[in-house]
Amino acid sequence: MTRIRAIFKREFLAYFRSPIGYVVFAIFMAVGGIFFASGILGSYIDIVSEIGFIQSFLFIIIPLMTMRSFSEDRRNGTEVLLFTSPASTLEIVLGKYFAALTLFVLMTAGTFTHLIITSLYGGLIDSSVLGAYIGFIFMGVAYVSIGCFASALTENQIIAAVISFVIMLVLMLLDFVSSMLGSVASTLLSKINFFNWTDVQIDAAGTSVTEALQWLNPMTRLNNIVSGIFEIAPILFFISMAAAFIYMTNRILEKRRWSQR
Repeated sequence: MTRIRAIFKREFLAYFRSPIGYVVFAIFMAVGGIFFASGILGSYIDIVSEIGFIQSFLFIIIPLMTMRSFSEDRRNGTEVLLFTSPASTLEIVLGKYFAALTLFVLMTAGTFTHLIITSLYGGLIDSSVLGAYIGFIFMGVAYVSIGCFASALTENQIIAAVISFVIMLVLMLLDFVSSMLGSVASTLLSKINFFNWTDVQIDAAGTSVTEALQWLNPMTRLNNIVSGIFEIAPILFFISMAAAFIYMTNRILEKRRWSQR
């Protein structure tokens, strides 16, 4: 735990020793502030919609935030110092991951000023607002792990940002992608119908493909939480996704560490 804390402190402070921390924080607050200001001008403030609006920009904000996590150390050669330290690769990954996640949570906390203003002007703050924040933070838990994974793949920060951008964009568009692939599966099965399936069976197979891919869609997981209906399943989904990407990141670093011995 001490080693994780030391790496966490080093990485978190590094965000504010370079412009990247301030730039990402400013972008995050600007996106939320523009939506909030437009709501005030229109005499209608909707915090839930604001969180949803910011959420639609995470595929840009998080890659910018995490692109340096592992890439910078690899490019500067300081990765060797980490590998020769007593810390395990998992401790290195967790220290860097929690540093990026803490920055994300701090940025989210910055929007609490909008909650205060809304409350002062008699706006409605109900369970759906709390649900929107909970869902947003846990989506960040998963997306930050994707950004760290992409950063571990390459020493080029731009390439790392592009990789995580593509992964997150695909996840955000999974509703469209799943429908398209389901249609493609039905078409292919109708063309190469080796099993003499009926049209109903072929359509059912295409629907199954769509539903299977939809199960991986993080956006649909938030529907009930944003409505104020709290469930443990969506939270476990995001935690499991984060654990999977942290595991893959650890394996990448483990392989690179042993290759240098």
